[in-house]
Amino acid sequence: MNTLRNLLFLIMLTAFVFPLAVGVDSFALQICGNANMDETINDEDVSYTEKIINGEAEKTILSDANNDGSVDEKDIEQINRIIAGDEEFLVVREDLGDFVKIVEPVKTFVYHGHNTYVYETLRSIGAADGIVGITDSFVTPGGSRISKAYLPELLSVTNVGSLQAINYEVINNIKPDIVLTDAREYYDPTKTPDIPVLALDVNVTNGKEASLRYGYIFGKVAEAEEYVNWYTDIENKIAERINKVADSEKPLMYISNYNFDETTFQVPARDNYRAVMVRNAGAEYIGDEMKGSGIQNVDAEWVIARNPQVIAFSVSNLVLGYDIHDTTNATVAIDDFLQRPAFADIDAVKNNKVYLISHPYILCGGASGLIGTLYYSKWLYPDLFDDIDVQEIQQEYVSRFQHLDLNVKDSISAYPQ
Repeated sequence: MNTLRNLLFLIMLTAFVFPLAVGVDSFALQICGNANMDETINDEDVSYTEKIINGEAEKTILSDANNDGSVDEKDIEQINRIIAGDEEFLVVREDLGDFVKIVEPVKTFVYHGHNTYVYETLRSIGAADGIVGITDSFVTPGGSRISKAYLPELLSVTNVGSLQAINYEVINNIKPDIVLTDAREYYDPTKTPDIPVLALDVNVTNGKEASLRYGYIFGKVAEAEEYVNWYTDIENKIAERINKVADSEKPLMYISNYNFDETTFQVPARDNYRAVMVRNAGAEYIGDEMKGSGIQNVDAEWVIARNPQVIAFSVSNLVLGYDIHDTTNATVAIDDFLQRPAFADIDAVKNNKVYLISHPYILCGGASGLIGTLYYSKWLYPDLFDDIDVQEIQQEYVSRFQHLDLNVKDSISAYPQ
């Protein structure tokens, strides 16, 4: 038993956590030419730009469509070309706030990423076929993001090195139209000077806007809009039910990655994407007293003193995921926690409200993270969500947007179901 415990502990440590900032429901599409700062680029942006030129409206950060330092008739020409879909370039604002010029059309890309969510988004809008390189965790046997069932096409994609040890020579030899990254702090664009590098992550707070930004970049605007409309419908299904629950009736929930260490526990702070998901699912979040978006270590007594009513742990792709068809490792993890004497008197343990969720595939991301949120809501309010089959929605996502012949009910993404 000790050997298995140690093995699972090492397995689950591969589920790395990267904090993300909190977003808002409405958004401004972060592409130059979106002069009026709404969710799309259309004739209204032409009209707004004309008003700027005539001194009737204030210049915005995105009104300089060609990013040449002034707002003039050339920007109107660029906006009209974006609307028509025949622009020669786009200027996109990335996660760090920098503006990146991208020559159109974009046909090939390298993904320097640690999560699946950017690639999933591109697959959702029909732009994933252009991938020509990816980091090793997706292609190396035993990698923390590898999946023969969910990401089979990536197994033969060129390995461009690890997240923090990039093989720039390989990328320069491949010569993609663009490098996409969700971990810009590890990528040195001066090592690939002829290739634009765009830092644009996808998470539960920016999923819709990022999807549309990618839609414009890859010439898949209509597909991105279809995906976002479907995504929004699921958000609304969750929100309309949660709005019926009084704050005083919401249970306290703890979320973290699983750890067999019984003395140290991780707590994502209140602006972390995990905290956002918990609140969106309809629970009070145990880490709301902690500022920021990072993750803090606490001792077991800290968790016990707050007495969470619901606990969810994220686990690696060797415990849950689209390649997992039995509950052996999941059962070991759940039983290990439920049998810890120190936690015997907390409500989550007494009422058997301890759950596991797949870290690589539905912990955060865009629609995949939204499906994770829906699992939380189902666990929190089984009666309120009785009419919603989470696996049915997950199946639609996998079939319709991920374009996979994969039966969700044959695998285990969350446990207990």
